[in-house]
Amino acid sequence: MNIVKLKTRQALRYWNRFGFINGSRMLTDILLRQGRIRLPHYKTSLLARNDTSDVMVFEKVFLDQEYDFPVPDLQPKLIIDAGANVGYVSIFFAGKYPEARILAIEPEESNYELLVRNTAQYPNITPIQAALWNKKGRVRIDNPGEEKWAFRVTETDSTGGAEIEALTIQDLLSLAGTDYIDILKIDIEGAEKELFESNYETWLGKVGVMMIELHDRFVVGCSRSFYRAVGQYQFNQSIKGENLILVKYE
Repeated sequence: MNIVKLKTRQALRYWNRFGFINGSRMLTDILLRQGRIRLPHYKTSLLARNDTSDVMVFEKVFLDQEYDFPVPDLQPKLIIDAGANVGYVSIFFAGKYPEARILAIEPEESNYELLVRNTAQYPNITPIQAALWNKKGRVRIDNPGEEKWAFRVTETDSTGGAEIEALTIQDLLSLAGTDYIDILKIDIEGAEKELFESNYETWLGKVGVMMIELHDRFVVGCSRSFYRAVGQYQFNQSIKGENLILVKYE
């Protein structure tokens, strides 16, 4: 497919989703590499870095609406966005659930810096530079040369300047001052294997809705670890885009 057809198809997607005027403005921002995307009905333009995966993440969240899912009577008080990248999912949730408190967890420094800037006008979003893990400790970025949406972490015993704090779900619940997570979004590039291998018993029963992308293509055993853990609890499962959506039932 040639470049003209690709751009025409992209334009049609934006027009269908946002209307001709707003869609054209947003697409102009992207194609001209303005560094900002003017998103209608949100407080501020969203920052996006040129020549990175930021636009693809933006389209996944706001164009394809992969995190928009119907759960009747859902009025979340706490949302955890694990693997928050530059904040687009957190901002989407803040727009949909303005009364919810949102903890946005991102380990990588450059992503975290943009996360802080993007969410500055949203007082209900709390950025936290850390990695989600199955126990407290330290991790490091294992693939610093990868795309901005694909950073993976590995556990380390060192205390060098490049190391990152690893937090557990229970740590985040303590920080939020509650014992229940209404929405838990997990996109942590393979660290879900460790997350669901141990210590999940302390928190998995306290989750109402979970959205997760599994990464067996990066880390063998992610799905096995995940399904072994969640199989002990009562969730209905569906799929939207690359995400599994699990909703607790009684």
